[in-house]
Amino acid sequence: MKLLLIEDDKRLSEHLTQNLKDHGFLALNLYTNDEISNILKSNLVFDFILMDRLLNNFDTKTILPLLRQKWPSAPIIVLSAINSPNERTDVINLGADDYIGKPFSSQELIARMKALLRRSANPVGNYIHVGNVVIDFMGRVISVGSKTENLPSREFTVLRTLAIDPNRIWSKDDLLDYVWGHTAHVETNVVESTIANIRKKLEELGATITIKNLRNAGYWIAK
Repeated sequence: MKLLLIEDDKRLSEHLTQNLKDHGFLALNLYTNDEISNILKSNLVFDFILMDRLLNNFDTKTILPLLRQKWPSAPIIVLSAINSPNERTDVINLGADDYIGKPFSSQELIARMKALLRRSANPVGNYIHVGNVVIDFMGRVISVGSKTENLPSREFTVLRTLAIDPNRIWSKDDLLDYVWGHTAHVETNVVESTIANIRKKLEELGATITIKNLRNAGYWIAK
């Protein structure tokens, strides 16, 4: 499996390359903005993209849409040490599929990569049906029949996260990390209040689904 690795820390890049090779990924390493420009003009095909958030002070977030356009089916994970509560939401909205804060373990990275590859094998497209609810990823709205509801960014991201992988139970900490970012200075009850808001809106729409939770386990979509 061909992987594009964009990382200016050569020591980290070499370490990742070896670990990824052990799991069947053959990495092409890029270290500079010029190398990125050249690869975007090439005819090479990649199955996965790992990208550092800053590359020699170059903001790689600006090229996320170009990477997504060039390799639309390749999952993209952004690696970053930037401490911003909105960082994860920004990069995902620009085309990334996941975001991992530095420092991170290689085991966690590879596990997330494999999870994304499983999802990409069965892409959800621009919208999905869950029960009688249509979740529109492009318009960021949910609808039941003729009734529609625009959700705030975080509420929509939580619902989308639960809906895309309905067999997974997401713990409160997992949702905090994935949606708000591990560096976000928020209280853990923000997950509970966000879920409560989504439940209320689903009920008002007449949805046949709801979000269930089990203490000490997590949240999932129930039909």
